[in-house]
Amino acid sequence: AMIKRIQLSLFCCFFLAISLCFSLQAIFWEKYSMPWMTVVVSFVIIPVLDFFIGKGKSPNLSCFGSFSGWVPRLYFIIHFIILIFYLYRAGFYSLYEIPVLGLALGTIAGAFGITVAHELMHKKNKIDKKFAKLILCSVCYGHFFTEHLKGHHARVATTDDPATAKKNQNLYSFFWQSISGSFIHALRLEKSRLNSKNLPQFTLKNEVLFCHCLSGIFMLIVFYSFGVNALMLFLFQSIVAIILLETTNYIEHYGLARKRKQAKGYVTVDTMHSWNSDHLISNWILLHLPLHSDHHKNMGKSFNELRSIENAPQLPFGYPAMIILAFFPFIYISLMNEILEYYE
Repeated sequence: AMIKRIQLSLFCCFFLAISLCFSLQAIFWEKYSMPWMTVVVSFVIIPVLDFFIGKGKSPNLSCFGSFSGWVPRLYFIIHFIILIFYLYRAGFYSLYEIPVLGLALGTIAGAFGITVAHELMHKKNKIDKKFAKLILCSVCYGHFFTEHLKGHHARVATTDDPATAKKNQNLYSFFWQSISGSFIHALRLEKSRLNSKNLPQFTLKNEVLFCHCLSGIFMLIVFYSFGVNALMLFLFQSIVAIILLETTNYIEHYGLARKRKQAKGYVTVDTMHSWNSDHLISNWILLHLPLHSDHHKNMGKSFNELRSIENAPQLPFGYPAMIILAFFPFIYISLMNEILEYYE
């Protein structure tokens, strides 16, 4: 029993180290004037590692215990350290080099930062929820907090959910559907909430408006503290992070649909309504986000409690490889439709 406990403790340290190395690589590569390597590692090296190491069930992370609540909080701090570091360094680059810097920072903000925000927004603690909003505002996507918790989780795998891709829908059409649809629905949710409290819609008590105002304040602070290059970098990394988030939404539910009840509404959300991925490396980097079927069935579970669901729809590759494939609809759609036949 003692040996097993030591093994689990060592694995927990390893789990932490992998995601920390993934995020902090952005600082490492920039220091060696190779920020583009962050993109190469994320979308070439990690998919290759995912392929060779393959699928498996992650060891139980129960020995994290109450410390599991502090993991995303630690990562919250790291997200802002990386962001401030890059914004400070932006002044050393010419304007035409900013897109490369933005790709590197946006990759980490989208893959690491938003994943951490997603973990924090599902916590009950109000401070954790505020941390989640701050990360989302740092990529100009604050309305995602409201829409994800109150919209997406309730309407997933239905035509009402803009963040669920329909069968045969390509990624580029999905971008428009999800970005505009999520924003509009988040505004409607807030309008409804404020109406129930007899409050006007256009107030800072409107979470959606407040979050976007906060993003505007971030922009002003960035401009006055670090200059125009940093502001361009802030905007560019936001776009990259949003694209990465929405591409992840695309692969998580592509083509899966809940059946309608004979009466009004749909059947309850189950493990069959999300794509699951058991690829070990991407699971460790992304705080078990690819164990998505369990997350939608039990949205209150923290990352260390999520488990692989055997009969859930399985993605053929890990998240990073699937994200790359999604940009090539003729490959992605034919590949996924073949697998989808088993689950329809």
